[in-house]
Amino acid sequence: MFGPTKIAAVFVWLLAVVLFRLGWKLAVHRRRFRDLPKPPYSFLFGHIRLYSKVAKQLSPNSPVSVVFEAIRNKYNLPDVFYIDLWPLSIPFLVTGDLAITNHFLNDYTRHPLSLKTGLQPLAGGNRGLVSDSIHEWHSARATIRSVFSVTNVQRYVPDMARYSMQLREKLLEHVSTGRRFRLIDPIEQWGADLTFCFLLGDDTAVQNGGWGAELNSQVQKIIGYAEGPVATNPWTVRRRKKLKAAVLEAVRQKIRSALQDALRRDKTVQRHNFVCLVDSLADKYKEEFPGRTEWDDDTLIQHIDTMTTLFLAADVSSMVLTVESAQSPYVYCHIAQNPGVLTELRKEHDTVFPGDTQTTLKAIEQNPGKVKELPYTTAVIKESLRLRPPGISPTIAPKGHTVTYNGIEHNLEGFMLYPNLFHLQANKAYMSSPHTYDPTRWLPSPSSELADTWRPFQRGQHSCMGENMMTPGLVIALLLTVRDINVTLAYDEEDLELPQEHGGVAFMEGSFASKPNKGLPVTVCLARPLV
Repeated sequence: MFGPTKIAAVFVWLLAVVLFRLGWKLAVHRRRFRDLPKPPYSFLFGHIRLYSKVAKQLSPNSPVSVVFEAIRNKYNLPDVFYIDLWPLSIPFLVTGDLAITNHFLNDYTRHPLSLKTGLQPLAGGNRGLVSDSIHEWHSARATIRSVFSVTNVQRYVPDMARYSMQLREKLLEHVSTGRRFRLIDPIEQWGADLTFCFLLGDDTAVQNGGWGAELNSQVQKIIGYAEGPVATNPWTVRRRKKLKAAVLEAVRQKIRSALQDALRRDKTVQRHNFVCLVDSLADKYKEEFPGRTEWDDDTLIQHIDTMTTLFLAADVSSMVLTVESAQSPYVYCHIAQNPGVLTELRKEHDTVFPGDTQTTLKAIEQNPGKVKELPYTTAVIKESLRLRPPGISPTIAPKGHTVTYNGIEHNLEGFMLYPNLFHLQANKAYMSSPHTYDPTRWLPSPSSELADTWRPFQRGQHSCMGENMMTPGLVIALLLTVRDINVTLAYDEEDLELPQEHGGVAFMEGSFASKPNKGLPVTVCLARPLV
């Protein structure tokens, strides 16, 4: 038998082996990209301490893209630089350069391997849009793409208008009280109504306290678990995991029931009506397997994982809820800070939709395509998305992917490639006065460079299909609110205000679903007497 001395010796030997292997890995890793441009570097900690220090100077919960941009500014780094957060994270090669961004995202077949550590735990599965299989991921996108077509979304415009009228009523209720409130709250409910109806086909009445309100609360809780502080207490970790699992299962059960109901019902869709996602999936399945009234287990779990992902995320797969909820307050925020923009908006709305709100609503119902006749309103939205892009856009470099710097070619296989949209869309190399809110830069048509840098929904095979739904949704919300309602920012004087390039007083918070600081506190009042 081993005595205490021998056991101790074995333990010390094993510990020495582990430390040696860790030290060897560290040395190999730290030498790998020593020639790339980067901020001040520690052999032991890489950029972990520096990243933490800069993040704390911004806000406790700043998006990673904002922190990267602050580091780039602080150390006067070029548009392509290296950030090493190993072993806490895969190291990043960060870029705000257009050509390098195109190289990252277009020169090879991209598969979002980062979903495995990002969205899979949140979605509660690993199939469909969060699958590790390239074939299955592309197949899931192809299956749902038709639902987000321009034609189908246009048929959904009257429903968008109805939900936007409910948003208008919520804002008018705040007019009557005169009190300050968080604009993100009614906006999130409006975005949830639009999304749930589009995906499930039912009016879940989120804004009016229907069953969708509970579903929306559950979705927000799941997102909150992704945004919350990292827990070190094992009991806290276990408790959070248990709570998250219960909430996630409730959401997935709603989706499962909706899919089963869609397959069992015999629903005739009128030609002029939009097709919701669950009906589209059911119709495709019935075509392939006539007469079936039950999903096979494999297909069902793929669809549940896909739809759960659509409820939760903002990049890669067309995550309408998070994008709409996060970005809509910023559109109102920029309008509130730029009275000239508000004047031009109202002028365009009165020209294209003369009359009161009810007349406007009737015109939209009779001719949904008329909302496309508001180019300045669309430019306002594009400019807001330029300065406050939703989500993040990392990918993991595949085999054979390299970057050349100072004549040295570096193999990036397995490392994170991070096009920093926050910097790319405000890079002064591609536009003048990049931090100025100026919708006219998009009219009558933007320069080719400006148009190419605008990527809040990405491009090509990894584009966000939700763009087709988000833009008209925001156009209609603005059309039915800003003519009659003035929005004023209501931050306290002592609130933290960052430099303009980092977001000012309404800076972004949250790496998963970035939203305005403090939920964008505002007050509202009538702009003109209601008819």
